[in-house]
Formats: sequence, C-alpha cells, structure tokens
Amino acid sequence: MRNIAHEIRQPLGAIESIAYYLSMVLPEDDGKHREQLTRIQQLVEQSNWILSNGLGLADLRAAAPETIDLEELVTHVISARPVSLDPPVECDFAPGLPLVRLDRGFGRGLVENLLGLFRQLATETHPSRIRTSAAEKGVELEVSTAAPGYRSIASLPPGTALSLDSARRIAILHGGSCTHSIDPASGIRVRVMLP
Repeated sequence: MRNIAHEIRQPLGAIESIAYYLSMVLPEDDGKHREQLTRIQQLVEQSNWILSNGLGLADLRAAAPETIDLEELVTHVISARPVSLDPPVECDFAPGLPLVRLDRGFGRGLVENLLGLFRQLATETHPSRIRTSAAEKGVELEVSTAAPGYRSIASLPPGTALSLDSARRIAILHGGSCTHSIDPASGIRVRVMLP
C-alpha cells in the first residue's frame, strides 16, 4: 500500500507544482481560470488526504501510547497546516484536561485526518469547531461544523467513509471510541473518546 501511495503521490506532486506555477503567471483578473486552478489544487489535496487515510487504515503496527497533552497536539497540527487553504477553525479547549494515553504518530494522523475532512465541509459562515471536554473515561475530542444540507455519509465528499473508518480504528486501537452524526439542519459532528 505504501508503494502504491508513493507512486500515486508523484504525479499528484507534479500536478500541484504545475498548479502553483499557473497561479503565479495567471493575471489576477482571470477569475474563471483561477477558479478552475483552485479546484485542481483542492482535488490534489483531497487525493492526498484519501491516500493518507488509506495508509492509516492499512497500518498494522502496534500503537506505542505515551502520556500526551491533547490540546498541545491539536494546536500543533492546526498551526502546521497551510493557512491559505483553511477555512477558519474555532477551538474550545476545556481547562485542566487530564493527559491522554496516545501514540503520538497515530494521534497526529487522527487530528490531521479530521481536519482534512472538515476542511472540505466548513465554510467562512460555517467554520470547523474543535472542542475538548473531560469525560468519565478520559477526554472527548469533538470536531464539528454547522454546514447544512448533508443527510448521510453518501452525501459527504469522496473519502469520508474511509476517513471515519481510519479515525475509528485509531480510537479503538487506544481503547477509545469514535462516533459521528449527520443532520441536514445542524451539520456534522465527530466525537472521539480517548482514555
């Protein structure tokens, strides 16, 4: 799987480079072509996200949990993302959260995965929201957006089912859980419980 992902990422990288070059040479007032160029960049990013989730789901190595600060991990992942591509992310971290037992690599993959999913769903008027709270069995990480109109996983962007399966696998691997809800009026919510 890693070899296949590597081979696919090479042409994706070339497409991304070409798109970047075109964004530099296209006139600013060429809205029609710039719109299509932005769409190409989004599709390359979506393809890379799907590949990452496939790799995460196929990763059979055992987790090596360590005690980590979930807020610190989430903040680090958010700050490492390209600002120009992200709709706003609103964070509401509960004060004094206990540390969680989480493999740092799997944890980073989990947060990147969920941010990648919600990047495709959120808008300026319906931003992604990340909330943490203390729970009886650990810490709950909730990612949501109030973007309306989605009715089921089938109505969400390609790769969503794979993304949710990957997040669930990581949560279960650490003794936690991952659930989601989709409502056409109130939006999409993913809850991850970590011990």
